[in-house]
Formats: sequence, C-alpha cells, structure tokens
Amino acid sequence: MAKQIQQEWKRVKINLPGGYVSVGDFKAILEAAHATGVKTVKIGTRQQLLFSATPTQMEDIEYQLFNQELLYEVNENHYPNIVSSYVADGLYNQPHWLREGIYKDILASFEFTPKLKINIVDANQSFVSYYTGNLNFVSSGVGNYWHVYIRWPKTNQVRSWSSLIYSMDIAAVSKELESAIMDNKDIAEDDITPVCADLELKIKASGAFHFQQVQEPLTESDFRLPYYEGFNQYDDKYWLGIYRPDECYTVSFLLDVCNVCQTSRVGQIYTTPWRSLIIKDIRQQDRKEWDIILDKHRINLRHASNELNWQIEDWCEPALKLKRSIVRYFDRWNIRTYRLCFGIKIGSNSGIWGSIIIKQINDGNSEPYFDVFHTQDFKANSYNLVLYKQRVTEKSLPATLKTLCDCFYDATLQNSNPEPEHHLSDLPEFSHSAPQQSLFRCPHCLSIYDPAYGDVLASIEPGIAFDDLPADYTCGLCGSPKREFIAFDQINTTSLKH
Repeated sequence: MAKQIQQEWKRVKINLPGGYVSVGDFKAILEAAHATGVKTVKIGTRQQLLFSATPTQMEDIEYQLFNQELLYEVNENHYPNIVSSYVADGLYNQPHWLREGIYKDILASFEFTPKLKINIVDANQSFVSYYTGNLNFVSSGVGNYWHVYIRWPKTNQVRSWSSLIYSMDIAAVSKELESAIMDNKDIAEDDITPVCADLELKIKASGAFHFQQVQEPLTESDFRLPYYEGFNQYDDKYWLGIYRPDECYTVSFLLDVCNVCQTSRVGQIYTTPWRSLIIKDIRQQDRKEWDIILDKHRINLRHASNELNWQIEDWCEPALKLKRSIVRYFDRWNIRTYRLCFGIKIGSNSGIWGSIIIKQINDGNSEPYFDVFHTQDFKANSYNLVLYKQRVTEKSLPATLKTLCDCFYDATLQNSNPEPEHHLSDLPEFSHSAPQQSLFRCPHCLSIYDPAYGDVLASIEPGIAFDDLPADYTCGLCGSPKREFIAFDQINTTSLKH
C-alpha cells in the first residue's frame, strides 16, 4: 500500500527565470503549497523551485499558480529555466558593465518560453557555469555585447560565433536559434559546425539585430568556488547564504524568511545552481531578526567547503546518498578540494558539470560501478572530459577521488611557473573525418595523452604528437616519465554528453 501511495506523488517544477524571484511572488507560491500540506521544497540545478505533492494537493496548488500566471510543470521538463549569474552580481564578480538592470532588461525581453536551455552569464565570475545551456551568452569586454556559444542538443559539441550580439537582442536571437535548432536537432554531429556557422550568417543577414566582431577571445575566470553560506559583509550591508545538506527547505522556514524580508525592505530572493538561497541587502539593524528565525528553525551555517562544491541531479536520491558518503570520507581524512568541484551523473542527460565527474555505469549489474573523469585542464567550465579510471566500485570511489585530488595539487606544484593562457578559440575542433593520432596512457594515474589537447598541466601545447614530446616530458597529472606511457589505440578522449 505504501508503494502505491508513493507512486501517486507528483513532481512540480516552477521556473524562476534568471534565478531570482520577488519576495511577494515567492511568498504566494509558498502559501499555496503550505495551505495544501506541502512541507518542503528544493532548489534545482537550473535555479528553479521543486517540490512533490499528491494529486489532491495539486488541485488546489494549480488553482493558485494559475491565478499568479506562474510557469510550472508537473512530471515534465519541456521548458528549462533560464539560468543567469545575476545572483553573483556585487558578490562574486569584478566591477563590470554587466549590472542588475541589464540582467532584468534581458530577462524581461523574453516574450516566449524557451524549450532550449539558455544561460546568461558574466565572464568575470565562476559561480555559475558558462556552457550548461544549449544557448550560452557570456559577457564580453565590450559593453552590452555577448559571446555566443551553441551546444547542440544531446551532444557535447560547443560552437562559438565570430560575432558578439547586443544585450537587448538576446531574447529575439534565442527565439530564431531555437526554431532553427529544433528543426535540425537530429543532424549528424559532423554537420553541427557548418550548420552553426550558417545560422550566424543568416541571422546577421536579416539586418534585424546588432552585432560586433569578436576582437578578443573569451578568457574564462579561474574556477574558485566562493564560500556561499552564512552572513557576509559587503559595502555597508550583509548578504546571507543558506545551504541545506539534505537539499530540503521547510516551507515554514521560507515563509518566515519572506516575512523578515518584507519587514526589512528586502525585495527579492536569489537561487543558485548549488541548491542554495542567497538574500542580499540585509541591514545591520536587521541582523537580530535573521538570527531569530535561524535559531527558531535550527538552521546551521558554515558547512565545510568540500560539502558545498558538488553538482548532483535533481530528484536523485542515489546521487545525494553517494555525495554524503564521499563527503564523510573527505572530512575524516581532511582532504583539500579547493579549486575543484565535483559532479555526480546517474542519468543519461543531466547537464551536470564540474572539474571532476563521477558517472555511474548503467549496465544492469546489482553492484554499481562508476567511471571517473576530469576535465583536460581541471577547469570546471571545460566541456572536454578525460577518462581517469574505469569501473570503480562504490566502496573504492572515495579513495580514488582522494588520489585524483592529490595528483591535481602535485601537478600544480610541479608547474609553479605561470601557464600559457589558452583561449577557447585556440583549441582545435574535433573532426570525425580528420586522421586520428595515437593516444598514450600513463600506467600510474591512467591519464590519456591526446595530441588534440596537449597537456596543459605540463605546459604542452595542443597539436604535439606523443612521439614529438621532449625526452624529459613527464605526465602533467602524476609526474610519470614519458618512457612509461603505453600506446592506447582506438580510444579517444572521452566527452560526456550533458
């Protein structure tokens, strides 16, 4: 009987475009959920609001949501939330032309509901991912102009435009691109590059939009996940970050948050891709009110950094359980994870990102196995992933990750001189028709040397064949000498499809 009841639960997703919501709208949603007996809600990886409800509860909730004209879906995800780095404004980025008003103007200009994932992010922050959308707009050095990166649906192929587009054209260009991409979404991967180039030419030729040529390639911010929890001072005010290890926020607590916001003149609440909430513009004289509700609901602040730097899938209890197990191990052995972030990928199309990715192998075995990947250069925003170790048992996974973390820091120390800066436009594009050069694997850390990418950690430029490496070359990850590498034919650098 319990199983039958559990199957009746509905999963509700409410989009919060750009990852922010007015306190009044948020309170109305929470009051509708509270009135029907919903106890907890969650924040999704795309900054949306999630909760479960029974069919009976849904009847009353849908009536309230319909009256508020809020976009929601039940057991569906046809309309992904628009992700933005608005939450980082003033907290995690450098002074820049991209400010609050521009975010709001762009988001308000969307007169349609996108079916593709759209990211609108500031290049001067590392808090929100650049490329987890299908259409990714990344701020440039030119005021009100953006780089365009298209990640074709169901692939990991990212293609950039040679032109920058104007802020107030983002919504209209997104609509044009979505229509064209949805009409061609099943094209062969070899055709993606010419199709993306053709789309750029057609949209420019329409004369309906403002463009500028890319003068300088995008330089990504180095990933250093800022500590996003607790009270933090900025200017003459405070901001508060709230994170829950179980990912659940009680509705009663959030209603109290809304009440304090309203009495202290805080106008909006921000959600993050790390499943946390951020409240800005808290005045010193209002700190006591915030302390009272944190005490009332027993909200603990200041969790360990190695618990905060994780990306896991929505509605995925196995991933959450696995994360908890690994974090306990990290805590026990005091493992450093600074400048790294981890993603757990259980499903086939989850959009999980990170510098280290743990992917479950779904081969029907009763005991789960995992493949461990890291990005070619350990940059969290990189979409090129390298296989580190295959078929790792769940019991062995924490120790494997510890070794990989050690390799990262050892390699960083060995390459203490400044690394040559690699812009995205400098990296070669993969082509199935191009002749493939031999790959070689380090027998100790299992890293693969691929000439297409070189070895950033060892200061090896892309395009250098393994045979042409200097005799004193050593593995950028673990320092093993060149002579110990083993030819690894017919294996390609592995990319996960987000």
